[in-house]
Amino acid sequence: MPQDMKQRETLARVDDKIRRVKVETARDIIYHKRFAVDSPAVEVLLKEQSLVPTSVSLKNHVFSFKG
Repeated sequence: MPQDMKQRETLARVDDKIRRVKVETARDIIYHKRFAVDSPAVEVLLKEQSLVPTSVSLKNHVFSFKG
């Protein structure tokens, strides 16, 4: 729907340095310090913006552009 598409554009998250640092720090806490994903240490970092401790690597993705 047109309204949905407009909201996707206006409400899109910005992948800035602060967001990446929060996610990287959360992943460090989970994988290296062995805290649970729902631990207070992780929640404090991610909850305010509803972030998740995942990262996406684009090097293995195939993109198709319509020109």
